[in-house]
Amino acid sequence: RRPAAGDGARLTLGWRRGRLLRAERRHALVAFGPPQSGKSAGLAIPALLEWAGPAVATSIKTDLLSATLSRRRELGAVFVFDPFGLAGVRSHTWSPLHGADTWDGALEAAWRLAASGEIDSRGVEGGDFWAVAAEQRLAPLLFTAARTGATMDEVLRWTYGQGSRELHEALTRLAERAQTEHERAGAHAAYDAVRAFEAQADRTRTSIEATAQALLRGYRFERVASSARGCEITPDAVLGEPATLYLIGDAKAAKLLRPIFLALLCAIVDRAYERATAAGGRLPLPLLLCLDEAGNVAPLPNLAEIASTAPSHNIQLVSIFHDLAQARSRYGQQAQTVVNSHRARMLLPGVADLETLRYFAGLLGEEEAPDLTRTTGAGGSSRSTARRRRPLLAPEALRRLPDGHALLLYGRVAPAQVRLRMWFSDRRLRRLARQG
Repeated sequence: RRPAAGDGARLTLGWRRGRLLRAERRHALVAFGPPQSGKSAGLAIPALLEWAGPAVATSIKTDLLSATLSRRRELGAVFVFDPFGLAGVRSHTWSPLHGADTWDGALEAAWRLAASGEIDSRGVEGGDFWAVAAEQRLAPLLFTAARTGATMDEVLRWTYGQGSRELHEALTRLAERAQTEHERAGAHAAYDAVRAFEAQADRTRTSIEATAQALLRGYRFERVASSARGCEITPDAVLGEPATLYLIGDAKAAKLLRPIFLALLCAIVDRAYERATAAGGRLPLPLLLCLDEAGNVAPLPNLAEIASTAPSHNIQLVSIFHDLAQARSRYGQQAQTVVNSHRARMLLPGVADLETLRYFAGLLGEEEAPDLTRTTGAGGSSRSTARRRRPLLAPEALRRLPDGHALLLYGRVAPAQVRLRMWFSDRRLRRLARQG
C-alpha cells in the first residue's frame, strides 16, 4: 500500500526484545559509526525506504541511492545532484544563481556558498573574517550574473579579476534600466559592494579573492560547471510533494563540492522553514533530512539549531558521523552542542575514537562498587573495604559492540542495546526496495 505523504510515520531505530523501537515524532537522531558499521544499511536506507514525505539524503557512497531509488521514484519525483557522475544515473542541474536576482537573494546565496568556508576556517586565526569577506565579494557577482543571464562560468572568471570592466558596465545598465525602485536599489548596492572591494589594499583584496576562488573551485571542472547551466532542482520542487533529492560525492569529490552541496542543502532547509512558518509553524508534508556522512558531504553550519527546532517544524533529522573527532573537526568547540541537540544518540560497532567511547560511557552513568584493599605489615595483614564509583560500562567494552547492534541513548529512557534492521535482511524493507 502506498502510504499517505503526511501520515506522520515515526523513525524506526531497531529491534529490542522482539519489538521495534521508534523515535517520538520528529525527534532528531545522531549516530556514530565507521564504514561497514551498518550506518547506511541499518539506519539511512531503512529511513528512506519507509519515509512517505519529501526527503533529502547525502552520501559519499552510491549504495544508498541504488537501494532506495525505485521506492523513492514510486512516491514522487527524484532528483540526483551528482556532478561527477559517480552514481551512473542522470544528474540534475542546480545553480547558486537561483533566487539571486534580487540583492537580498544574492546575499543569501553568497552566505550559503561561504558557509563551508566558515566551517573549514574554524580554529584558523582570522578564518571567519575571510569567509565573511568572501561572502561580501561573491554577492554582487552572483547578483549580476543572475540579472544578466550569465552563468557560474562568468562568476568564476570575475573572481579571478577578469572582466572587471564588463562587470561595471553590466551593473550600470541594470541601474539605468531598473523597472522599480527596489531593482534600482539592488543594482546600486551591488555596484557599491564591487567598489568597496576594489578599494581594499592589494594584499587584502588578494586574500579575499583567493578565498572566493577556493569556494568556487569545483566549477573549474567542466562537469561541475555544466551542472550549474540550468536549475532543475528547486526547493519548492523538492518540498511540494513526496520528492527526493540525493546529493552524491565520494570522499575526494565531496571535499571539492562541499560549498556547492552546502549551498543547495541550506537553500532547501531555509525554504522548508519558510514554508513551515507560512503554514502555521509546521510543514504540510514531513521532511526527512538524512545526512549520511554529515561530516564530509554537507556539514550544515547551524546543525545544532536545526536539531533543536526541526521537530516543531515537522522535519525529521538524521545525522551520521564517523565519531566525535570528525564532528569536532567540523564544528570545533560547538561539536558537543551539536551532538547534545539531538534527542536520540546511537553508537554503532567498531568506533575506535576514545573520546567518542568515553562520551557514551559517561552518559551511561556510574555505579558504586566495593574496593577491597589488603595491607601486610609486621603485625600481620588486614583488609579494608571502601566504596568507589566506576563507569557502568568501560569505554573499551563499548568498542566491542556486536555487529548489527547499536547502543541507543534516548532522552530520559534507560540505555538499550538494539539490533539494527539491515535492509537486505528485513523482508519488508527488501520488498519496499524492489518496488518501482
